[in-house]
Amino acid sequence: MRTKTMAADDAELTRKDGSKVEIGDRISVDDNIGTVRFIGCVPPTKGVWLGVEWDDPSRGKHDGSHEGVRYFETSHPTSGSFVRPKKVDLGQDLVSAIQHRYGVQHDGDAGVDTDKLFVLDSSNRATVVEMVGAEKVNKKQSQLDRLKEVSVREKNVYGIRPDCKLAQITPKIVELDLSRNLVASWDMVARICQHLPHLNNLHLSENCLPSPADPQKLAPVFTKVTILYLNKMNYTWEQVMQCCCMFPALEKLYVCNNVIETLQEPKECLQCLKVISLESNLISSWEEMLKLGGLQRLETLVISDNKIERMYFPDVSNGQKSNLFPSLKQIFFTGKNVKEWSTFDELNKLRSLVELQFGSIPSLGEPELVREIVIAKIANLKRCNRTVVEEQERKGAEIDYLKRYGPEWLKSGGSQDPTKNKPKTDFLSQHPSFQAIVEKWGAPEDSEMTQQSKSLKDNLIIVKMVCPACPEKTVVEKKLPVTMSIQKIRTMVKRMFKLDGDFFLYYTSQKMQGPEIEFDNELRQLSFYSVESGDTIHVKCCTA
Repeated sequence: MRTKTMAADDAELTRKDGSKVEIGDRISVDDNIGTVRFIGCVPPTKGVWLGVEWDDPSRGKHDGSHEGVRYFETSHPTSGSFVRPKKVDLGQDLVSAIQHRYGVQHDGDAGVDTDKLFVLDSSNRATVVEMVGAEKVNKKQSQLDRLKEVSVREKNVYGIRPDCKLAQITPKIVELDLSRNLVASWDMVARICQHLPHLNNLHLSENCLPSPADPQKLAPVFTKVTILYLNKMNYTWEQVMQCCCMFPALEKLYVCNNVIETLQEPKECLQCLKVISLESNLISSWEEMLKLGGLQRLETLVISDNKIERMYFPDVSNGQKSNLFPSLKQIFFTGKNVKEWSTFDELNKLRSLVELQFGSIPSLGEPELVREIVIAKIANLKRCNRTVVEEQERKGAEIDYLKRYGPEWLKSGGSQDPTKNKPKTDFLSQHPSFQAIVEKWGAPEDSEMTQQSKSLKDNLIIVKMVCPACPEKTVVEKKLPVTMSIQKIRTMVKRMFKLDGDFFLYYTSQKMQGPEIEFDNELRQLSFYSVESGDTIHVKCCTA
């Protein structure tokens, strides 16, 4: 015979939709999420306890043991706790979460039958309107019918009920964000997605999902999914691959902030992949990234905030194009890790590369100098650090590259006479693009190759740049080489102050009161105008 205590315990372990919590389910307490590892009594206390392993080990108190008795296992010595069911949020089903998020929401004003409804425009953007009185339910349902992009992030969704009517309620969903919820298994993810025949974009980040036991069994459900987010899942690459085997059409994969250290070649999956983000993992060697080099369709590679110091493509020599990453157009990485220019020489081996984003590289010099040399080294680069590489900027970068390294080129056997131009291997290995630039623009003249200081910092001056047309960035202090051309300064100014129209430049000296001196020849260098540290370069925009 069931007692009142047993009935009360059952009630506390039952969700609002009638489903019961089981071992392995996910629960939440005050925004802390954990996994149920035990359900039962803990003598000498009475009543039911939930043994919980918290995602955040600092939230717990023990390893699943109490007074010498082990009730459950934990992966961390302080990630376990016992919690009364009445203090726990057991979660809600997905349909309820969608209805609450996108359906009618009551104002709660006494005596006023006014509700709020999310109304979708022609682009399926939701805006809030008020409704009074009748036809609320019909309007609500018609709006859910039209939903294409649904986000229930952090809504404590555990999954769906067996009698779920998701396909009838929201039949047009193409993007579903289930990030940071209480979904406990890939089986439940598959149960949800089988109700969404048009789904192609799935966000599962910040969930705790053990690797699927039988990926092939679940794969038929995900055949149309092309975009997958698995960020902050505590996954290794092996676990990522186990998951990706279920997504045969995957084109974009985001696995940021995981614990990936090593990779394996994806021989049976990811063959349709165009974008992969491995940002903020634990990869320290480019050798690991080369294991993805056989992905024929990969266009974008994000490896920012890893520990990779250099990149290389060992299958070909300098001046040749690598067979690895044949379609790769964009690479995003952390410049502060790079120590050598050789990385950019190697990147010139990529057949399709047109964009790099790397931030600053302190070990190689000031941002403007680094940008200039990178542009010269990579012939097909069209965008660098989010900014377009214009034809004039490329021309200036390549000609300056010839001037900067011309003396070394001459010493190594280079010559303005093509029949005598035979630089040594050591020079060509450090400057593999030099010969191609010589062929493009001609060899630098002796007058252009005044020996510069070996240390670039010895050629730098500090100037202020003033642009009244840019209030949020009126004055900027920059370090510039005295050999920098006015043409390149114009390009920098246009990018820095985000100028669209025409403008002209002039400077004033800090040492003497006098006229404003206009930079009237774009091919001249700063040194020609006797600009010194402490001087100010002014930007004056032309008015219509």
